[in-house]
Amino acid sequence: MKSSGRRLPLVASAAALALAAVAGTAGPANAAPTPRPPQGNALVTPAPSLMAPKVAASAVAAAPASARLSLTGRYQNTNYNCVPTSASMSLSTFGVSVSQETLATKMGTTPSNGTTGNQALPVMNGYVDPLGYSYGFASASTASTMMEQVSYNVGVLKRAPVLGVWMEKLPWNSGMSGSKVGHAIIAYGYDRGAGTITVWDPWRSTGGSHTISAAKLAADMQPGGMFKVTGHTDADLSSVGDLNGDGKADLVGVDRATGKLWLYPGPALAASNRRLIGTGGWNGMTELTGIGDLTGDGKPDLIATKKDDGTLWLYPGATNELGNRIKIGNGGWNGMKDLTGIGDLTGDGKADLIAAKKDDGTLWLYPGGNKALGSRIKVGNSGWNGMNKLVGVNDITGDGKPDLIGVRISEGTLWVYPGASKALGTRKKLGSGWGGIRSLTYTGDVTGDGKGDLIGVQSNTGVMYVYAGRATGFAARQQLTSGWNG
Repeated sequence: MKSSGRRLPLVASAAALALAAVAGTAGPANAAPTPRPPQGNALVTPAPSLMAPKVAASAVAAAPASARLSLTGRYQNTNYNCVPTSASMSLSTFGVSVSQETLATKMGTTPSNGTTGNQALPVMNGYVDPLGYSYGFASASTASTMMEQVSYNVGVLKRAPVLGVWMEKLPWNSGMSGSKVGHAIIAYGYDRGAGTITVWDPWRSTGGSHTISAAKLAADMQPGGMFKVTGHTDADLSSVGDLNGDGKADLVGVDRATGKLWLYPGPALAASNRRLIGTGGWNGMTELTGIGDLTGDGKPDLIATKKDDGTLWLYPGATNELGNRIKIGNGGWNGMKDLTGIGDLTGDGKADLIAAKKDDGTLWLYPGGNKALGSRIKVGNSGWNGMNKLVGVNDITGDGKPDLIGVRISEGTLWVYPGASKALGTRKKLGSGWGGIRSLTYTGDVTGDGKGDLIGVQSNTGVMYVYAGRATGFAARQQLTSGWNG
């Protein structure tokens, strides 16, 4: 079994494993004899860039003294599926239903090598990043850090973290031979007064629900072996142009927990300078994007989709605020994704909108009008549901037309699609390693060189980076601010 970003040994073969009973019940009766796994291998330590941030003291203080999640426990159906099975249970606390077999395929799990944490993490984040959360590796090597991390995840976020442990050290495996046998379990309950953590172990012979002291569980952990969950504070971050009247492009973003909408003045984009422009309800909206001036008042406007009914709304820009919204789409917009303003591709002097259709992967251009959008034009026949983070940018291909960039989900590569007349040209690869970046946003001049820049947030650390604009792309990133996870 493999977990936590490091190379770990397999557990010896066992009989096929059945689906678990409800978590919180006792472990399986008449358990089979404890298996005798082989000796462990050396660790592969997770890279610092994949480590989750430390939990803020205020977040821990908000956790109740005890909590337990309600979920269905599951057993791994092979001797090497501990990571996919634990991930499946953890994801279920987000309302995501995905089988261990599907996850094993996506994670590249094999009988000979199991699953490493570096294989598992991007797959799991693919499910939860769109929901406003991320997994990252974290250490929990003492009783206090173990309780701190688990109480934050279970008590505050209501999510079950995955724990990479040494299997033979767990009390219910006290008769097991071997050393440093890698294994994955989940934590789904805790009691700070008693100093205990409740876990589910997917290994059928000895697993199921167990309660263990935080100190003992910490001692049984692999270094950096927790797949800790953090929440995003930058949901639907979008460039909106200059709303505060200082001549600099600003950002807006939704705090997913409170539903408040915030204005982040450019170029610093610091949370300490943000201004409240929406008091609540914005977590019921999605696909926020700046669109330029559709109302004709000289101020940039914002577009957003209402989640429950798929209607599309235009929010006129004003100084440090938004005006009364206008419905510009009657329904069906929750079937579209990656809405982004792209500038004028139709040549009529109005900013246009790009969006991908979720079910068939087609890409559509919506011409901007007067407080409205015109009849859509298909600009991509298929395959766009394999892309995400579509962002309209200024002309970086040198043809005088605004361009589109996007990330190919399967491999994390970044591509630019040259703008043309009511169309897009042949794409060109700009870089790789973009799969772990969220809230990709093209904004004004952050770096002071007179060119528009790209920003993005590292999903598991919450650090925001700026990618300086260049004539044909973007420069290497520089850290801008931190604290975008919480």
